[in-house]
Amino acid sequence: MPIEEDFTEALRTTLLTFEPPNTPSLVQAGVRNGRRRRRRRATVVGLSGAAVLALVGLGAAAVPGLLSDGRTTHHTIAGPAASATTGAATASATPKPTFTGALPADRALAILTALLPTGLTHSIPPGSGRSGQLWVDDGHGKSLFEVHVSRQTSTTAIRSHVFTSATTLADGTLIQSRQAPPGTDPGHETVNVLHPDGLYVTIMQWGAPSQNAPSTRSTPVLTLAQLRAIATSSQWQ
Repeated sequence: MPIEEDFTEALRTTLLTFEPPNTPSLVQAGVRNGRRRRRRRATVVGLSGAAVLALVGLGAAAVPGLLSDGRTTHHTIAGPAASATTGAATASATPKPTFTGALPADRALAILTALLPTGLTHSIPPGSGRSGQLWVDDGHGKSLFEVHVSRQTSTTAIRSHVFTSATTLADGTLIQSRQAPPGTDPGHETVNVLHPDGLYVTIMQWGAPSQNAPSTRSTPVLTLAQLRAIATSSQWQ
């Protein structure tokens, strides 16, 4: 038998060994496979749509959005805004120093005059505008006031020399009050205040228009308690 006929006969014999396909089973399997593919595709589309909507919603909440008619809408996110407000409130609740080194004399005098009791007149002695000096008069003669304010980086020396017998407040502030001994001319009172952050306030009042002149007053313009109240004011911060 020629080789071509041998090949054809072998192919026919091999085909006879295959059983005919089960057509209904193949159809059902195809239908099931198609349904699974359809459900999977629908799920993917649904998740993609939800993700897009979530991103759109987030963008609308984060920034102003535009409506189709051109109007602008604004949305507020409560969480971050509340956190920012809380942070700002906490920061503002903690006072921060407004100066370092020595407070300029003009600023110190401005604060002093604002803290003086009503009914007093005041003026700056000629040539002393930069020295922290002020004339104060209650109608019974001028009194020289002197104020010095600074923020110290180291307070060891001041504590040992000025505040040896000071009164300590609950927050750690030191107050040292002194009056000139009887017979001192002119008479004077001094209040020194040292805060925990290094803020150092000194206020003196003299019983004369000058610290080198004889006393012209029998009583000071301010009592020692009034002088302490001014020296410990929070306005010096």
